[in-house]
Amino acid sequence: MPRLVPREPRRSAFSRGYTKAWSKKAKAFRLRYPLCGMRPGDQRPVMSLCDDDGRTTPATLVDHIVPHRGDPTLFNDDTNLQSLCDACHSRKTAIEDARDAETRA
Repeated sequence: MPRLVPREPRRSAFSRGYTKAWSKKAKAFRLRYPLCGMRPGDQRPVMSLCDDDGRTTPATLVDHIVPHRGDPTLFNDDTNLQSLCDACHSRKTAIEDARDAETRA
């Protein structure tokens, strides 16, 4: 069984860059890419079960494909963004968190 490593306390959303300007950008992005798994330039989505299964699920948020970890270039790069529904985003985040925990162990 893998050893569980305590997660570091998470900084506030605002301190991670999720400001009013981000909310405005994310809303505009979802208007352009309204379905789960949609990305600029018809790129393949990353970990969107809705897209894999051919479901047309409305997107509820904008996901950073490569976690930005405070890097403003990754944070603001539209090619690093995709629209996802809550379920797909939660699944993707859980997988990424598990990978991060393995590398810290």
